[in-house]
Amino acid sequence: MFLTTHAAAGLLIGQHVDSTWTVFGLSFASHFVMDFIPHGDEELYHDEEWRVQKKYRRALIVNTFDLLGLLGIIFWAMSRPGAADSQLMLIGIIGSILPDFLSFLFPVIHERLSWLFLVRWMYTLTKPTGIRYLVRAQNWIHNALHHEIIRRDIPFWAGLSMQLVLVAVLLMLSR
Repeated sequence: MFLTTHAAAGLLIGQHVDSTWTVFGLSFASHFVMDFIPHGDEELYHDEEWRVQKKYRRALIVNTFDLLGLLGIIFWAMSRPGAADSQLMLIGIIGSILPDFLSFLFPVIHERLSWLFLVRWMYTLTKPTGIRYLVRAQNWIHNALHHEIIRRDIPFWAGLSMQLVLVAVLLMLSR
């Protein structure tokens, strides 16, 4: 599922829950609940010939619009500094997109930059805190959802349309 869709759910949770930790926990959990819904982006990233120029270009365009949508939601939440729930909305957004960053960003950073002393040092610091285990658990859950529990996906255009409607509904439910 696209980051914009997860962020819209986190934004909504941040507006309706008053506790910081509860907002973070519910928005983090909402990521996995929303991933149960087939969302049509499997072929965008996991097709055997994804590097074919046309597929690569489509993935780049879709991810660019996804990032712009995510930034739009973040800036909308930040543009309400006087609102009591502004910080909670940002926490909800962070909690809802964090599983994807844990799943994809940490392994890439460790793999690509492990030769840097600072990265190795930070990696050893995460041993006692359990962050590495959280990343492993999140990767296992994410892969189980996408490849073992939900074995079928819907076509890309159907998934994109469904996610656009879902974002619109979530944003309309937001105040």
